[in-house]
Amino acid sequence: MDKKQKISDWAVTNKIPGKIQAVFAAEAEIGGGDWRYVLREIKGKRMLVWEGIPDEPLPECLQKIEEQLSKEHLHFFKKQIMQIVFRSNGGGSYGILVQANLNTPEQSRNYKTFLEYLQRMCPEILCAHAVQTKPSFAFDVSSPPVAMQYTLHKGFGSEYIKLVQTELYFHILDWLPRSKGTYLQLGEKLCEWLHPSKDDRLLSCHCGAAIETMQLCKNFKDIHCLDAREWAKLSFTQNVQSLRIKNAHFYHSKLDVTWVKKFFAGEINKGKWTIILNPPSGELLTQSLTEAIANAKPERVVHITGDLENAAKEADRWRNAGYVLRKTMPIEWHPVLKRLELAMLFVPDRAGLLGRKLPIPKKPKKNFAPRFKQK
Repeated sequence: MDKKQKISDWAVTNKIPGKIQAVFAAEAEIGGGDWRYVLREIKGKRMLVWEGIPDEPLPECLQKIEEQLSKEHLHFFKKQIMQIVFRSNGGGSYGILVQANLNTPEQSRNYKTFLEYLQRMCPEILCAHAVQTKPSFAFDVSSPPVAMQYTLHKGFGSEYIKLVQTELYFHILDWLPRSKGTYLQLGEKLCEWLHPSKDDRLLSCHCGAAIETMQLCKNFKDIHCLDAREWAKLSFTQNVQSLRIKNAHFYHSKLDVTWVKKFFAGEINKGKWTIILNPPSGELLTQSLTEAIANAKPERVVHITGDLENAAKEADRWRNAGYVLRKTMPIEWHPVLKRLELAMLFVPDRAGLLGRKLPIPKKPKKNFAPRFKQK
């Protein structure tokens, strides 16, 4: 089914009010997305295969690397590879994350030889590092397991990958969409969408590398980013230093009712707030959390999700909390990818559009004095 039609049918079925805007998308660029050279079992055989943007040709530099790995002198290293993740900067260059079981001196020497080859022959490779995990399996960087433990071993280059045509970075273990084109323009689009004033304040929850939040820092009085992952904190710190931002704050915590109440308590966090919610994997917020955020009385709530079923539930919960769905913007990360996310803008129902009837005050009973007829 066509993506646009799917969104239209969803809105009709769930009686979603407000305007659904045109799909926000950027033109896809070759080499603008991540790739994985990952161990899979195919027809009973375990082999390394490429996974990336469907129908997109494998970049030439990655073809060269695959050919190098097939050579005899790297045999022991290749046998131990679980995956090699190529994190794109959005412009045809990559940071490499190697996940392999290097248990013997020979395997480790092979790995070092591979790194030397990359430094000599592959200018498109910006950095390369190895990662060990507990439990040990080929995890997906775009949706990493929450309970997994990571240990990063530096190879060469920085841990941070600079995004093309920006001064923004993301940590090699941090989350970013597989395709970078649309994502790199999201901050500018949100600014057009929200029309913030200089006195507005921004809180971005589940912020990840906070790229779009950093792009908005000049349009808000201050920005506040919340994420429970260590990699998000590292990306944030790197970007604050790179952009020399002085009005940005990071909170290394999980979003829950207690945190929301504490954050908005007292006078220090008073003002007109825009809150961006982007829960991982489109998971549903709890009703108590939605109510706690609504009780803080933000001027705008931008709720981003890729789960249409949950999006309809979230719209109902915000409605029950006194917020109107003003407009909805579908986001297409890449034309070939099936996934389409929604950014929903909620605002307080000051005009009474939700049809809430206030109780009619009862008129006080009049005390009538008894009338007597005169004789």
